[in-house]
Amino acid sequence: MQWDEVRNLYPNQWVLLDIYAKVERDGVIIPLDMKVVNVIPNDGLIVRKARGSLSYLPYHTKHKHISIRNIVK
Repeated sequence: MQWDEVRNLYPNQWVLLDIYAKVERDGVIIPLDMKVVNVIPNDGLIVRKARGSLSYLPYHTKHKHISIRNIVK
């Protein structure tokens, strides 16, 4: 599933994604293929869901594009 499809199916919501395929450019990971694992109904659950699994990532569908920046200090 592409990000545009996710945005159309789940408008203006938090979704938990399982990323299947991605491309990395200049330290930024761009997801290409994904599936929606779950809809997160409450903003308070976002952190708990994100910490529960490193392979599932929460995103809000208001964003037109998604990317993952690897921040290491």
